[in-house]
Amino acid sequence: MKKNLCLFLLTLFICGGSAMAGNRLARDGYVGNISLSVTPQMGLGVDITTSHGYSFGNGLWMGAGAGVSLMGACDGFFIPIYTEAKYSFMKDEKASPFLDCKFGVMTNTESTYTLFSPAAGVDINRFSIYALYNMWSQVRTFNIGVAFNF
Repeated sequence: MKKNLCLFLLTLFICGGSAMAGNRLARDGYVGNISLSVTPQMGLGVDITTSHGYSFGNGLWMGAGAGVSLMGACDGFFIPIYTEAKYSFMKDEKASPFLDCKFGVMTNTESTYTLFSPAAGVDINRFSIYALYNMWSQVRTFNIGVAFNF
């Protein structure tokens, strides 16, 4: 499993280096993404999310998203629903560091928790590679992930 995941992440990284689209946050208009993040904590957790919003053309993007979070040790299937803000520092470059923050809720059939998730990473053409710190209820996880921006 770990070997396949590493191979998948490496493939996405290589594809990001060869894409020709440039930084999506350098243009005004709609920008969406789909992302996958994993954590070795809590019995191997996996988050699959999608966010959609508006890029202001100056590196700032704001939107909202939802997804699925599977936490092994929490016997957990949770649905994160959040607002998100992202700032890409070098908007005219094909590779740019960024800061991102999600704020919302993690919910399932039994309970709802407040979600706060700051992240830092790098945009490489249409892909993002990032590290984030999830905080909800008593749960704290460090995740690494990749996203495809469209």
